[in-house]
Amino acid sequence: MKKNNLKKKIIIACFGIVVSCSYVGVRTVPNSAVVSRDTVVENSILEIKDKFGEEVKPQDVGIYKKGFGNWKVILYGENAYYQVRVSEDGKIVSSKVLKYK
Repeated sequence: MKKNNLKKKIIIACFGIVVSCSYVGVRTVPNSAVVSRDTVVENSILEIKDKFGEEVKPQDVGIYKKGFGNWKVILYGENAYYQVRVSEDGKIVSSKVLKYK
């Protein structure tokens, strides 16, 4: 009797872990609309050049993404650094300038 009760608890715990770990996020755009990292970097560089007038080289770019959602791109210029949010389909969501301290 105790074996069956313990077995049930173990099975329920394993099932709960599998279900909780299987969720990663919801894709907001179809697979065909997702762009490459290079496109995200190019779009970000163009946004900074058009909006703030500073040229940033591709090697001065940091790009971050966690799960499904927007890319976070950090571009390091001479006088400031810039944060650009880019959607999965390559469109600019927001951009701002941040001063070095």
